[in-house]
Amino acid sequence: MASAGIATAAAWEKSSAGLHGAGPPILALLQKGLSLSQAMGRYGLLTPAQQVFLSAADDAGCLPAALLRLASESEQSSQRQQEMKSKWGVLYLLLAIGWLAGSISAGAAEPARLVSILLLNSGKCLLTYYLIQLVSNLSLQSAWWWLGMAWKFHWRRQAYQWSFTMHWLDLLGWQLAAGVDAATALKSMQGLISTPAYKHATAQAAIAVQNGQSLSTALASNGLLTNTALEQILVSAEASGKIGESLEHQAQLAAPNLKLYVDSVMFWLSKVLYALVGAVAFSMLYFR
Repeated sequence: MASAGIATAAAWEKSSAGLHGAGPPILALLQKGLSLSQAMGRYGLLTPAQQVFLSAADDAGCLPAALLRLASESEQSSQRQQEMKSKWGVLYLLLAIGWLAGSISAGAAEPARLVSILLLNSGKCLLTYYLIQLVSNLSLQSAWWWLGMAWKFHWRRQAYQWSFTMHWLDLLGWQLAAGVDAATALKSMQGLISTPAYKHATAQAAIAVQNGQSLSTALASNGLLTNTALEQILVSAEASGKIGESLEHQAQLAAPNLKLYVDSVMFWLSKVLYALVGAVAFSMLYFR
């Protein structure tokens, strides 16, 4: 509805969003003139990064595209969660079988050590359970969380480059295409990642642009471009006055590659978890 030009408050009232528990209070805030990001943020429906993302996109007139992006990412996260949960039953069943078989085997072969073996096997099961939960939670973290980790620990490999291009540079491109000046656009994006190094880099890039430096140079010198090839593309785009469109095109190229990478990680992650649980079950049966 927002993409059809319907006012945000009217769209909220007409949509199923109004059925949410916080729907009526949010509608009241929208009718008072608050932005959608501010209204939803007050009721905890957005993470801080999502709120900044939605606010910057709204200022650039790209609210429908931003909402579609958030909805798509939420759907993908929910799908991954369901896929993970569908494997938990089998994983926990393997652990239970290993614990039971190990207990029976220990009772028959070493009855004097039965209690200690049961405690050892129970410890293995608990440790494996918490490891599965940890891996599952990490796999469901948002792109902004992973980008924050990449900034903190300097993980700048191909997956980071695709994600940064799709999420960060695309938002920058939306604003530039809407006529927002580069310094203002950069300042509006400082809250997307909480890492101090990122905030410093964004602030420095904004200052450099204000002092007359080209955007491509300011971004590259502060680590806000993923590779030199992208810097060259932006130099050409700046010269032609089509930097917003160029960044959007780069994001469209990155999106399918990132999806294939995530799908591959999820596929092999399940294999690793099955191998891990199988190894733990085997150890409970044969290593005491």
